[in-house]
Amino acid sequence: MFIASLSIWLLCRNMFQKPVTEDAAQCNMQFENEEMAVREKLEPDDALIYEDDLDDEDCGEAEFEETMKLKLLRRIAFLASKLREFIGHMIITTGKVVVTILLGSAGMMVPSLTSAVYFFVFLGLCTWWSCCQVFDPLIFSCLCVLMAIFSAGHLIGLYLYQLQFFQEVVPPKDFYARLFGVTSLTQTNCSSTWMIIKNHELHWYHHANPILLLVMYYTLATLIRLWLQEPIVR
Repeated sequence: MFIASLSIWLLCRNMFQKPVTEDAAQCNMQFENEEMAVREKLEPDDALIYEDDLDDEDCGEAEFEETMKLKLLRRIAFLASKLREFIGHMIITTGKVVVTILLGSAGMMVPSLTSAVYFFVFLGLCTWWSCCQVFDPLIFSCLCVLMAIFSAGHLIGLYLYQLQFFQEVVPPKDFYARLFGVTSLTQTNCSSTWMIIKNHELHWYHHANPILLLVMYYTLATLIRLWLQEPIVR
């Protein structure tokens, strides 16, 4: 009887505990499913919020970099305009002195008939200023225009004389070549026309003369351009 009662008691105990365990498991499964559903709903929202935050940070950094670049470009443009204005005023203010020095240097670099024009203009300007006289701005601007045209023709003549045809017509050691101050910076060779042969018989001032003429022409052209942009003060 004791054994039978114990067996019945154990059987009833197992029958009552199994449904309870199954109910608890079902409740746990339902709770886990609900928790997973809530997480699935929250995770996209969190991801969207995080992505929005990242986008806002990226946009803020991009706008900051763009603003800094614009400020830097504006500052560079402002400095460049100020430098250009300063150089323009300096050229206008000291234009007469610069032109006078360049005319004297071009007239004395290679003495010739063409360079004598620069030299005589230089002497005339210095003599006029030494007598405490002032040039009229209109007269001085006209003189600069004439000197610019003359120096341009002088440069064209020097350039053309480097060609073989003109060197054959007027040899480098000819009297007229020395009279007009044209020098052959390069020597010609019929068999090797593609080669640039330097004339070793020339001195440094023969090479410096075209450079000085080019600087003088550029200075005169710059002065004329600035004078055309601004009214001439009488």
